[in-house]
Amino acid sequence: MQDQAASLRLLSARSARAPSFAFIGSASSGASTLATELALGLAYAGQRPLLVDCTLGQVQSRRLGVPTTATLESQVITLGGLDEMMVSSRQGIQLINLYARPEERALFSAQLWLRLGSEFAALERDASVLLVDAPSPAHDPVPASVADNLVLVLTPAAESLTTAYANIKRLSGSYGRQRFNVLINRARHLEEARELFTRLSAATGEFLSVSLRWVGFVPMDNAVRRSQTLRRPLMEAFPDSEAAMAFSQLAAVLPQWDTQETPRSGTGFMDLLIAASRDWAEADGVKPL
Repeated sequence: MQDQAASLRLLSARSARAPSFAFIGSASSGASTLATELALGLAYAGQRPLLVDCTLGQVQSRRLGVPTTATLESQVITLGGLDEMMVSSRQGIQLINLYARPEERALFSAQLWLRLGSEFAALERDASVLLVDAPSPAHDPVPASVADNLVLVLTPAAESLTTAYANIKRLSGSYGRQRFNVLINRARHLEEARELFTRLSAATGEFLSVSLRWVGFVPMDNAVRRSQTLRRPLMEAFPDSEAAMAFSQLAAVLPQWDTQETPRSGTGFMDLLIAASRDWAEADGVKPL
C-alpha cells in the first residue's frame, strides 16, 4: 500500500501544471532579457523551462539565436497547432510564441480554443516552470493578468518607477492582482536596489492596497549589451560576468517565488489567456467567431 500511495503521489505531481511567471516593466527595463536569462539559468540547472513570448517582434527568438516561428495569431489562418509556434534552443529551452493582438485573440472560435488549450496543457504538465515575456499592460494586460505570478522589473531610470506604479495600479484596479514580486535590474549596488524598492513601496502603500515582495537585483553590467550584440544569451557568452552570476542565483530561487493568488491547478495558461480575452472583449461588444 505504501508503494502504491507513493506511485500515486508521483503520478499526481507529474500531472500538475507548471506555475507561470509573467515579467513586466517599462520598454527599457530589460524584462525580456530577464525572462531569457532566468530560463537559461533554469535549463543549466537541469530544469525544464518553457519560455512564452507574448510580445510583438520575435524578441525571444533573436535573444536565443533560434529560427523565428509562427505566432498564436497566425493560428486563425493556418490551423497548424502549437508545433508551428515552437522551437527548442541549443541550451535546452523550449520557446513558444503566443503573440496575438488582443482583438484577434478574442475572436478565436470555441473549437480552436479547445484544441490549443488541450495541446498547451500537455506542455504545462511536462515543463517545470513557465516564464512569460508579457507585453506592456497598458497595451495588452491579459497575458500578465492571467499568469500565476507577476515579476515587476524596476530600474534606476527615471521613467521606470512611474511605469511600475502605473502597471501595479492597472493590474490591481482593473484585473484584481494584489501580489507583485519586484526584481531590480541594472542597479549599481545593493543599496541602490533597496532604495528603489523602498520608494516604490512607499508610493503604492499610500494609495494602493497591494503586496510587494523584494526578490533580488541584477547589477549593472556592460556584458549584457555585448552579449546582445553577439545575439547570444549572457549566461552562455559571458558566464563569469557579474550579471550572469546574479541570473544563476535568481534562477535557483525562482520556483520559491510561486505564491499564486488564486489556486487554479485545473486551468492552464492558454485557456485563461483566450477565455479572458473573449470575456473582456464581449463586455466591449466584440463577438467571437
